[in-house]
Amino acid sequence: MAELTNATYDFSTSKAPMLGQQTLVKQALSALSEDLDALEQVMSYSAQGLDKHKQVFVHWLASRKISAHTADIVFTQGAQQGIYTCLQILTNENDYVLHEELAYPGFFRAVDACNVKLLSVPLSPEGLDLNILESYCQQFNPKVLYLTANMQNPTNVRYSAQQLADIASLSKKYHFYIIEDDVNYCLPEHWRLPLQQQAPDRVFYVSGLAKYIAGGLRVAYTLVPKKWQQAFNAHIHSQCWMVSTLNIELVTRFLNSEQFDHNQQHLADEMRERQLLFKAFADKHQLSVRSGGLNVWLELPEPLDVYQFDQLLAARNIKVRAANIFLYNTTDPAPQNSMRLSLGSFNTRASFEQGLAAFDKAFNDFKQQQQ
Repeated sequence: MAELTNATYDFSTSKAPMLGQQTLVKQALSALSEDLDALEQVMSYSAQGLDKHKQVFVHWLASRKISAHTADIVFTQGAQQGIYTCLQILTNENDYVLHEELAYPGFFRAVDACNVKLLSVPLSPEGLDLNILESYCQQFNPKVLYLTANMQNPTNVRYSAQQLADIASLSKKYHFYIIEDDVNYCLPEHWRLPLQQQAPDRVFYVSGLAKYIAGGLRVAYTLVPKKWQQAFNAHIHSQCWMVSTLNIELVTRFLNSEQFDHNQQHLADEMRERQLLFKAFADKHQLSVRSGGLNVWLELPEPLDVYQFDQLLAARNIKVRAANIFLYNTTDPAPQNSMRLSLGSFNTRASFEQGLAAFDKAFNDFKQQQQ
């Protein structure tokens, strides 16, 4: 591995490494600068977005085997806005909302803004504990279930097909809606059709391109059930007069291009290699790790304490996210002695290997301290 330095190593931020996305945006900006008609369109008000952009996304989604109509697509300024809007239109104050026991922290911020009550459902290796989920449904009449079924954030659990079918059935039986967050990057061999395709009338599918291209573009979308499309659009309109169409214009100029396909293949190849390198570290130390996208979920064996290790890492400028960060109350004890490490925030393989070497040394030192 590469030589260690005194740099800060960021394994906490889940993002794709810059592997040519800059060139995609540069070329799109250059082409747009020469297209006065397109510039005039994106400089005009369009409360529900441009239909031509939705048509591009319908075509792109079809290439991923996702069936959608232009009316189903609502663009948002990041997936966070989509999650918040779903909660706003589906719940009233003090309604109950179900969620995975470890979940995306931004979901909890949206929950606080909506003044709803949370019901935390434990996770199994196959997904949610369905017995507890159903008992909550019987006791509390929840209005919404929030889940990250394709690549669970943060644990990387992948829901079984039977689990997803059962969750869809429970949604109909107990009359709750599902917010399916599919923002997390997932390697092509692991990605599968969203639950929304099984139950488009029950599921709000929230996704975007932050983890595949770059977060700063703020290009996200929600596939909204027909019954709720008017309310969803109206609520977005109440938050901002319109979602900017400029960034969406840029993305649509390369979304179905060979250059974008090549970039995404490059990204997948790079993440496979980084996962293999991290698995080699885990195997060397006989540690359990679950991967599949930009992040890995690392479990520490007893008596090693993840929070003590986190403190040692912080002292060495190595940033990670311990399991408690993904709880609603971060001071509560986490159900797993684990941490999430993001492998994509290093833009080069060399810098990633340097960071992994620093992490490896820190773990060795931590083990020796505990003996």
